[in-house]
Amino acid sequence: MERVASILERERELLESLLFKLVETRLILQANELRFLGRATGEVDLARTRCREIDLVRAATVDAHTPGASLRELASGAQEPWPGILRDHHDTLASVVAEIELTAHQNAELARLGLDAMKLTPVPAGAVAPSDDRTELNRLARGAALTSVLGTAARLRMPDLLLFLR
Repeated sequence: MERVASILERERELLESLLFKLVETRLILQANELRFLGRATGEVDLARTRCREIDLVRAATVDAHTPGASLRELASGAQEPWPGILRDHHDTLASVVAEIELTAHQNAELARLGLDAMKLTPVPAGAVAPSDDRTELNRLARGAALTSVLGTAARLRMPDLLLFLR
């Protein structure tokens, strides 16, 4: 059980890191600093990958101990002092996952609002002139950055972890 608890602690740390990166992204969106969105979404993707890796380690470790068990089932079958420790891990992980889902949703909404605002902003007449190429490129870059936030939010699904926390 000590190995499982250690992995759960590491998983919590990585999930909190993912949450931090999502909050950073939200702040960048709110500040309209879209030039940093590419870096921010890349960092979110890296944090998500690390979470998935530890998720696999945790799943393999738990399956070696009690195949297919949820964290609550693992806690109910454990000897003292592990039930309380595992329940605490469950509560903490469930809370962080809920915050991740909420923040990812908020980021997606901000990105959608930004994309909608771009659609409503009229393109100046004669925007095909060479001097306006930079304006159009900036507009396209903003659209791509906002779209990347939507893609990142869509990739944050964690079905195995949610199943483990059921």
